[in-house]
Amino acid sequence: MATEKKEVKSSRAWLLDFGRGLQAAVGQHEMSHVLPTAVLFDIPCTPHYCSEVLIYQNRIMPVLDIPSLLEGQRIIHTSNDVIGVAVFQDDPSHPVGYGGIRLATLPTSVYVSDDQSCELPAHKRYWAAPLSVSCFYYEGVAIPILNLSYLFCGNIGVY
Repeated sequence: MATEKKEVKSSRAWLLDFGRGLQAAVGQHEMSHVLPTAVLFDIPCTPHYCSEVLIYQNRIMPVLDIPSLLEGQRIIHTSNDVIGVAVFQDDPSHPVGYGGIRLATLPTSVYVSDDQSCELPAHKRYWAAPLSVSCFYYEGVAIPILNLSYLFCGNIGVY
């Protein structure tokens, strides 16, 4: 009797590096473009983690700064960070939305399979739901998967 070999299904994702030791991922289809240089505009009286906008393809998009969100204070950036243009949809009946995410480096394309799934470690609880939807191991590190619709449409001011 021949043994059946189980085929492991994998999906592509983008591994995002925010600097300061912070990494997360999004699905391949959730990162539309990557801008190695971008002109950002400050918007007064806005939350410290979303105080800039990007004008891209005739759209004004908010730009999220994940380290500022997680650390609770605005981080002054000294270099021109990479901006990832994220695609999200908060409801299937709503149109697709776009937003910028400040990154420290260019995203890396990785393959992820179900057997890499893991619980979020206790020392990374700041990534807990609803900020992330899942977590996987990649090269020995637990990587949260971002909930982009929550980040761009939810009330994240409670952090």
